[in-house]
Amino acid sequence: MPISRSTASAEPLQQYGRLRTSDVSLAQHVVAEVYEPHTLRPLNGSRLDARLNAVQNGGLTLGYLAYGTEVRIDLPPSDRWYHVNVTLNGTSRVARERGEKGTTTGMSSAAILLPHRAQTIDWAADTEQFALRIPRADIEEHLAGLAGRPISAPIEFDLVMNLETPAGRGLLRCIEFVRAEWDEGGILAQNAVSRRQLESMILTNLLMAASGPHQRLLRQAPDTTTPDALRRALDYIHEHVRTLPTLTDLTEAAGVSARTLQLQFLKNLNRTPSQYLREVRLRAAREDLLHPRSATLTVTDVAVALGFYNLGRFSSMYRSVYGESPSETLRRAKGQ
Repeated sequence: MPISRSTASAEPLQQYGRLRTSDVSLAQHVVAEVYEPHTLRPLNGSRLDARLNAVQNGGLTLGYLAYGTEVRIDLPPSDRWYHVNVTLNGTSRVARERGEKGTTTGMSSAAILLPHRAQTIDWAADTEQFALRIPRADIEEHLAGLAGRPISAPIEFDLVMNLETPAGRGLLRCIEFVRAEWDEGGILAQNAVSRRQLESMILTNLLMAASGPHQRLLRQAPDTTTPDALRRALDYIHEHVRTLPTLTDLTEAAGVSARTLQLQFLKNLNRTPSQYLREVRLRAAREDLLHPRSATLTVTDVAVALGFYNLGRFSSMYRSVYGESPSETLRRAKGQ
């Protein structure tokens, strides 16, 4: 089924239904659980017909959402998630704090909601959307990889994304492929490697399709002035992260003193070798939790294997970066 006007008998992801209700409080509660806390308010007194069907693809949440009447959604800043609302039918009006406003229309445009800004969205009665939730850390790390440099602040996407550009159509195709695989029981729904590859494809198309200051980073060639010693240390970290390399290992691989290596990390990456290594270990832990190698894998197994011996501190650090606890990630990955 292509992305198009749905019917009551053929909604996208219908077998993954999370919600169908006329109760405003229940609709707000369930959508908040799947996406993020917000305030939902019908605008014209008509009866709500809220529907949500949603799946988890790696770190991404993809859901079909409709309210069946005019509603207003107030989304406060959380610092955890980016949201991409792809309008399938109808229209929505979106406003960000500081005065930015825009309108989305069916199959032509989408709204991008930022983690560090408050936003208000008004839905028309006939509006249906695919709502995509993306962990802040995941998309910022993806941009860092494409741009060849660290990303230290939230990405300032423009409010409305044009879906009629080549990259916009590519994003729609990616979303449609995810929908079809889950609806039709394809390999994506059962294969963790395939899900990870498609997640990367979606993030790449999103970064290419969205307008904003980040496009300048994508157009620039990766920085080729990185000192050879630093590059050797970075390569060593990524190749040996699971053997828990020490600073001595890094200096030996880089062929410079610890002091010189510290200065090169701070100058080029704005972090120490230990901080950078911890970030890489945390990303490796997330990969292991998102794609468990066995049904008996535990958070403790993952944490200890990657050198996080204080489980409370690991959980706190993980939550601050990914917006959920390690156990929540693992339960979701296991389908519990």
